Amino acid sequence: MAMMRRENMLAILNHKKHDHVGNFKTDMHQVGGSRETFENGPAGGGYDGFGVKWLGSESALGQGVPATGQAVLENVCDWRKTVKFPNLNDFDWEGEAREQLKGFNPENQVIEYGMWNGPFLRLTHLLGFENALCALYEEPEACAELLGAICDYKIEVAQLAVRHFKPDIICTYDDVASEKSTFMSPETYRELIKPAHKRFNDAVRSMGVIASTHVCGRCEAIVPDLVEEGSAGWEICQPENDLLGLQKKLGDKLAFIGGYDMKGPFAYRDVSEEELRRSVRETIDKYAPGGNYAMMGMILYSDRDKFLKTMAIMSDETLKYGTNYYR
Repeated sequence: MAMMRRENMLAILNHKKHDHVGNFKTDMHQVGGSRETFENGPAGGGYDGFGVKWLGSESALGQGVPATGQAVLENVCDWRKTVKFPNLNDFDWEGEAREQLKGFNPENQVIEYGMWNGPFLRLTHLLGFENALCALYEEPEACAELLGAICDYKIEVAQLAVRHFKPDIICTYDDVASEKSTFMSPETYRELIKPAHKRFNDAVRSMGVIASTHVCGRCEAIVPDLVEEGSAGWEICQPENDLLGLQKKLGDKLAFIGGYDMKGPFAYRDVSEEELRRSVRETIDKYAPGGNYAMMGMILYSDRDKFLKTMAIMSDETLKYGTNYYR
């Protein structure tokens, strides 16, 4: 008998034998993320629990982005007297869990709690992006202290999330790279950011939950560090990285979730359904043989309806082609 989708996804994340190519859209029930208003501000824009102002963004399909020129923290050395962490008791954890878990299929889905704005991203939100990068170089000790405090706060969030949502996975979103390289040297990453990631993942695993990491862009230089940090999976592994080489090196230790070239030849233009489906099959045939792989098929559009329509087609083809792929 073939594995149920939930069992299969857990096997992928635990790097065990499985039947199907994972399908991110259907096999994972997403909670947290944008619904954490204390992290991302209210829908449409506003202030988060740190006092950072967020704006709605058309280019990001409505997803919030921090307002420029309004840094909460001007000098990282002043963080102890300036930074105020959110009051987590003000958030309706029970109500949000009840609402967000509607539609969850316990046989065919795992629950993934997405924790946006990991330690590095929160540093940039507080200081402004350029100032944060300068601070990593100019004031590494103060940055390490603030990153540690952010990690402490994130562990508190994780404890509340586990209590109310009972997730199988907690995924930390910390985009430390552009499509060309990491924003900082690998050495700086390992010195300042990696310790916060590892301590957070250790705490998550002690709660009986799988730890995963979301990093966009070309971050191949620090992907082996994700394993050392205790991350079971890497979202969203993009093809500007040497994914086949990384799979060969780390495939029995890390689940690869992604692989589709969302910024590639189909981005921002109309394509036929057959072209979409063929591109999904080609992506699966390229990366699924390495095992521990889940497809995350999406193409960038400025039109939300088109974005969702194409994602649904790609998800459907992933199920059709990827089911029983390994059997």
